[in-house]
Amino acid sequence: MKNTASPEDAQRNIVRVRFAQALHQQSALDSHDDERVHAFRLACKRLRFALERLDPQAPGIERALLLLSRLTDELGWAHDCMQLAQIALDCAAPLVAVRAGRDRDRYVLRARRLWRHAFRSSGEFAELAGYAGFTWSVS
Repeated sequence: MKNTASPEDAQRNIVRVRFAQALHQQSALDSHDDERVHAFRLACKRLRFALERLDPQAPGIERALLLLSRLTDELGWAHDCMQLAQIALDCAAPLVAVRAGRDRDRYVLRARRLWRHAFRSSGEFAELAGYAGFTWSVS
């Protein structure tokens, strides 16, 4: 006997998996490991792509999409800064590398703030988490 899920159940499961992957990677925001930060960015992009396939009227989708777009932009700029820093070091331009590293940190800090704000009771992920079957308490 086949176990068949409705299209809505399948969509919900995809969102749940992509959300869980992003949650699993979120500790990268507190590290200075650029590969981990980049992996977190990719997990957030995959979540965003999954949400883009849903009905925009689904609970919390539009707000979550806007947040994920801003977040992945910030992390993309952080990644670009680290690429620039490496090129600057290769070209014996240490002052440019230092500046690019500071800029990277600023972009990651902004991304961290966006991510954490999204989990407040009225944050961008509140409805999305419920849709995906996640619950948490906010203190």
